[in-house]
Amino acid sequence: MKARLASLVVAGLLFGPAAGAAAPDAAPEKPQQPPAPKDRDTGAPLAEGRGAVVIWPVLTPLGDDASPVVLHKPRATETQLFERAQELEATLRDGAQDLGFTLDVAGVDPAPGKTRDLDLVERAAKDDTHKDGVWVLSPRIEYAGGGSYIIRMVAVPPAGHSLRVRVEKVAAADVAARGLVMLRELVLVTTKAPLGAKPDLLRESAGLGVVASIRSPGRAVLAANGALFGGFVAYGIQRSSSSEDPRLLYPLLALGTGAGLGITLLAAEEWDISTGDAWTLAGGAWWGTASGLLIADGRHVMPFSDRYAWGIGGGLVGVSAGIFALTRKTMDEGDATLTNSGGAFGLVLGSMGDVFYRGTLDARPFTGAGYGTAIGALGAGAASVFTRTSASRVLLVDLGAGVGALAGAAAGSPLVFEKVTPEKTRGFLGITTAGTLAGAGVAWYLTRGKGQEGDRKAARILPMGGVIGESAGPSGSVPAYGVGARGVF
Repeated sequence: MKARLASLVVAGLLFGPAAGAAAPDAAPEKPQQPPAPKDRDTGAPLAEGRGAVVIWPVLTPLGDDASPVVLHKPRATETQLFERAQELEATLRDGAQDLGFTLDVAGVDPAPGKTRDLDLVERAAKDDTHKDGVWVLSPRIEYAGGGSYIIRMVAVPPAGHSLRVRVEKVAAADVAARGLVMLRELVLVTTKAPLGAKPDLLRESAGLGVVASIRSPGRAVLAANGALFGGFVAYGIQRSSSSEDPRLLYPLLALGTGAGLGITLLAAEEWDISTGDAWTLAGGAWWGTASGLLIADGRHVMPFSDRYAWGIGGGLVGVSAGIFALTRKTMDEGDATLTNSGGAFGLVLGSMGDVFYRGTLDARPFTGAGYGTAIGALGAGAASVFTRTSASRVLLVDLGAGVGALAGAAAGSPLVFEKVTPEKTRGFLGITTAGTLAGAGVAWYLTRGKGQEGDRKAARILPMGGVIGESAGPSGSVPAYGVGARGVF
């Protein structure tokens, strides 16, 4: 009996915990709650019930000269624009759901002619389905040339009467990513700062992953080049005075460097200086300085110390030209690259022109190099004011010109192997110059962008055959058979 009781006690100790769920005194386990959804970029928890959002199809202006309110969906014939629009629309729809919004697909495609600002406000108003209204987002895209696009986002809050707009010019590869960032800025960043207060976007949007644009991003580039140019000006003034006293040189260097640094920092604080603006000004200063020094050396300006004054004058002229260009428009990296590339090629072609004029390879082509540098930098800077291009395209054209110059020099090298005469020298330089220009032209042609106009005017021909018409006969219509072609010519 005691052995049987002991066995029952042991069995209870062994199997009791497993059966505890069935015991009346045991408390049922609480089901584990799934983790709250978080933003996949920042890790911050998403707010539940952000509401519904209606995302209209991506639209584009109808033609180059049409009013911006005349919009249409990009056509399949507009190949690149159509692909970018489809990519942007899919990204926005997925991104809105990731942000915690409910995507409303009812009436997502507006009727023709119903894409004005007032139509957005009316769509965002309260209705039977959305008692509090609905977010409405209308993305627009258009080709801006040089492989870049302009994205314009217009959003209306639920039952709101104000429009939130974001406009950016982005590269083709960044259309979807920047569109998602613009969506977050429009629907998540609020403007509840007190009247007169400056909103700190970096702090308010830190939890949302939104980064505000930095004012004067070219401040460091401008300050470094300003300090160096200020030091050169001080050194040139000291040498032009025919003084070699180090007790005067070092204080002047410190004064010039500090003045250049201070002036550029004040300019960057007063105006929004982009990186392209800074490199354009730096290019104007240094190419102008190089031009002045080369021209003075080629003209054998004496005394020798006066040549520094020519360099300072050229640098000041270059800076003045750069400042004038910045009053016309804001320079980007492509414009700055074009300006500096013009100065470099002006230096090379000017040197070659000087040697061509002298007819000997032993000449020191400083005069031609100086004038070529000035003409190249000023000409390219003026072209950058009226055109838009990318830095990569400018560099590819530079590469093509360099390869063409090497090919031309190789083709004309037999002329300068032995018994070099002025005629052979000029022939060699002519072939090299032709190769340089040909290489640059081929690279420019191969890197040209295909925009909306190019897609619209491209020839697309499709063959056709079968019944191409009909003609009336005594017994009725008679089909006319044949072959032909149709399409866009």
